[in-house]
Amino acid sequence: MQPRLHALFVAFLSLAFAGCLISEGTTYRLTLNSDHKSGSLSIVSTHVESNASDSAGQSKDFAELISNWKGDGYLLGQMEKGLYVKSRSLKLEHGRLVWRETAIFSDVSALIPDFNFNDTMRFPLRDTSGLVITSNGTLSSTHGGMVVQWKPHTTTFEVTTRMRNFSPLSSFAQQFRRYHR
Repeated sequence: MQPRLHALFVAFLSLAFAGCLISEGTTYRLTLNSDHKSGSLSIVSTHVESNASDSAGQSKDFAELISNWKGDGYLLGQMEKGLYVKSRSLKLEHGRLVWRETAIFSDVSALIPDFNFNDTMRFPLRDTSGLVITSNGTLSSTHGGMVVQWKPHTTTFEVTTRMRNFSPLSSFAQQFRRYHR
């Protein structure tokens, strides 16, 4: 198991949402430029909601989401991780809230320590119960979950996760409509 790719997806998973924000599905796509050092990262999370059980927690999560979308603190936090956010959006699509983010980076080793373009990349996924996972890499089942693996010289790493039986307790679409009035 290579810890460097694990660090990549820990970074991916913490990029868009923190706290109790959840989504029905999220696609992460990291693409390297021809120098195999710089590149771009895109994240698309569909049906963004809160998993807080009370209205106060849900309101706090909604405020955090709006702050991530509109505030400078989110941009500064991403820069500390080595990412320059070029665009971020929060929109209603088919009655569901969708987060889109595109960022660039100058050095992939800030996201994946010890990155080596010539090595096979492996990412262990734990606690995959309730998730459907697709990738442009090879998926394999293991005792503790799954592993995604990419061949050496791969320039695009993509993983999509989708929750089975997604049933959030919040209704961010309604709150978002009220926010825009």
